[in-house]
Parts: sequence; structure tokens; C-alpha cells
Amino acid sequence: MRRATLAGALLVGKGLDAVSTVVVLRLSDSVRESVPLSRALMAWLGPVGGMALLTAVTMVVVGLLAESGVLIDRLAGGDTPEWYVPGLRAAVYLGCAAWFVLIGLWNFSHLL
Repeated sequence: MRRATLAGALLVGKGLDAVSTVVVLRLSDSVRESVPLSRALMAWLGPVGGMALLTAVTMVVVGLLAESGVLIDRLAGGDTPEWYVPGLRAAVYLGCAAWFVLIGLWNFSHLL
């Protein structure tokens, strides 16, 4: 898969997580954000600004992790299997995207 497609999947997943977090926190007083970094950023920049910054940071960090396969391949002298670099990239991007979608759905379940 192309990097742009994989990054797009991650952005959709993290976007659902971010939107669901902001919506649920605004609509329900009985729910609080459990992640300390999210709480700190939302206290500093407001709910929308904090989640936007967290989404940007997430995209960069996951992108670096996904592309680490290139570095590992170079350190191994190119002796990794042909599928290793694109496989790691796809697994990291799609795995994180799926995780964020699940978190977003879990967040919305608090409204039921």
C-alpha cells in the first residue's frame, strides 16, 4: 500500500478518536479523559485545540515508527526480507488506525 493511503487510514482512525473524545466530554459530565497527555493538552489549548495537537503528534510518532523498518533494513545491510519494510509500515499504520477506531467507538458507546 502507498504511504499516503496508510497515513490517511491513520488520520481517519485518530480523527474518529479525537472527535469522539471532544463530543463525549462535552455531552457527558460523568466521563473524564483518562490519558494524562490528552488532559494536559486539552487544559492548555481547549478540547479541540488539544486534540488537534495530539492528532498531529500522533501522526508524526506513528509515521516515524512505521518508517523505522527502513533504518532496520539499512542497519542489517539490506538482509531483511523484501516484505519486511512495507509489511512493518502497513502493520504499524493499520494497527494504530484500527486501535484508534476502536477507541472512538468505545468513546461513543458512553453516550448510549
